[in-house]
Amino acid sequence: MKKSSTALSVCLCALIASTGLLIPGCGLNNSLSDEFARMASQEVANMSSNSSGMILGKGLAKTAATADTVYYDLTINPYHWDATIGGYIRTATVVGSDGYQRVRVDTVIFKDATGASLQFPSLATCKTISHVRNVTNTKGGTELDIRVVMNSVINLTPDTTHVKNGTITGTYDGDQVATGTITNVTRAFTDGKWQFPRSGTVAVDFPHRTYDVDFTGNGGATLTITNKTTNKSTVVTIQVDEQ
Repeated sequence: MKKSSTALSVCLCALIASTGLLIPGCGLNNSLSDEFARMASQEVANMSSNSSGMILGKGLAKTAATADTVYYDLTINPYHWDATIGGYIRTATVVGSDGYQRVRVDTVIFKDATGASLQFPSLATCKTISHVRNVTNTKGGTELDIRVVMNSVINLTPDTTHVKNGTITGTYDGDQVATGTITNVTRAFTDGKWQFPRSGTVAVDFPHRTYDVDFTGNGGATLTITNKTTNKSTVVTIQVDEQ
């Protein structure tokens, strides 16, 4: 089946959420566990497309000049240069009438080949990117916290690629409930945009299940969900149409 470039995250979210991710002994109910799984997969899938990758692909000036759409319950502090860290910070806060609150903080640092921070990065000057995303979801006295740390290398030869490695951690009311790794996820810059990852893996380990994404090239990926109790696995193949 062919899907749009955003459909992988939607598919991952639906599949992961459908498993329940019940964690005995910590009081994690179905609604909250589904939200955690959905958020974890969503953040991994969209970090490059709407943050560091967007800045490099379209240019900082153009990106910064584009206003975010702000809803009555959404407050956004757009990407802005912070000299104390030598990088950019963006904060988005959503407050719902039902008591739900979501705070997402992105910190992105661009560096050249010498390791110096870049205030105005470009594909020609940027060599490495450090991108940390921290998302906190709270409701009814409970808190889900997701932290994704990605370190990337920009290669200009033989073609322009963005290679990402990193870690994923998740906590529920302070207790760790998930760990993960992002390994050599590689995207090419073609026709003025970053393409769907052509190689690399994302692996997330929950108490009862593991989730492994393998990018297979040519718009393809597989998601393997393994039940750690029964050792049974479900494999889903995804084909993305980037045209």
